Amino acid sequence: MKTTIIYRRTHSSDFDQCVEVRSKTRQNPISAIQLAEYGISAETQGPLFDDGTTVGFIAESNNEIVGFCSGNTKTGEVLVLAVLPEFESLGIGKTLLERVVQLLFACGFEKLWLAASPDPGIKAHGFYRHLCWRFTNKVDDNGDQLLELVKT
Repeated sequence: MKTTIIYRRTHSSDFDQCVEVRSKTRQNPISAIQLAEYGISAETQGPLFDDGTTVGFIAESNNEIVGFCSGNTKTGEVLVLAVLPEFESLGIGKTLLERVVQLLFACGFEKLWLAASPDPGIKAHGFYRHLCWRFTNKVDDNGDQLLELVKT
């Protein structure tokens, strides 16, 4: 049976469902409690979606969020990309990322950036590099590599 995926823009009201997806990812799951410790909550993030600072796309199947990707229109950072394990390898992550990249480049950026694990055993490591993201030789305070994508 074929899975139908619907893509739409993210709304601030999607936050709790996105956190649930984020907590269920196969690699690097983060709970709502952990996110709150980083200052990430519906109260802090909702206004950023409402004012356009944070933008993103949602992937839905049967009216349930199965993946999402968000970026920051002020910094050019891709903030998060998460897909439920049972929906991996369907092109959802790639589609979500491409849509957010288009939104951020439309904001005038020539380069976008994100932080990703340096561990080659993590799926994201190869995923981003396959999509032309390049290591900047910089590492953030968490030990993640900073990758950039240059507009072509």
